Amino acid sequence: MTARYQFLAQAKKSFVFLESLGFRIESETEGTYASFKDGFCVSYVSKEVGVRVAYYDMELEIAFKKGKIEASHLFLDHNLRANASGLAGIMFPHDKLAPVIDTAAKDIEANYGAVLRGDVAVWQKIEKLVLAPRERKSYLP
Repeated sequence: MTARYQFLAQAKKSFVFLESLGFRIESETEGTYASFKDGFCVSYVSKEVGVRVAYYDMELEIAFKKGKIEASHLFLDHNLRANASGLAGIMFPHDKLAPVIDTAAKDIEANYGAVLRGDVAVWQKIEKLVLAPRERKSYLP
């Protein structure tokens, strides 16, 4: 594995701020990157909330979980923060991934304190968003 594919180490470095908030690493795995489907996953837990940073199939998914409710960073960014992070999706090839990990971690550190603390009011709002019925759009005229 080349140095440019040390994404697990980079994710742990970028998300190290979680430790000061009472999180610990629950599990971590890193693949060989022999295929575009391969990747890494690191899961953090605190008393209230779990955070998972995973990259597989060229998709970077950062998810927050409290109880039975799970929401991705991108979902919360679009629905609570009007896409303040500037991220438009989760698909990133290996050569574009490194700066996105750092950008997402900085956004979460700066703007997701209430989510990470398990703030009841914020998580009630998240639960309503996650459980809200989705509008079905007809593809026929």
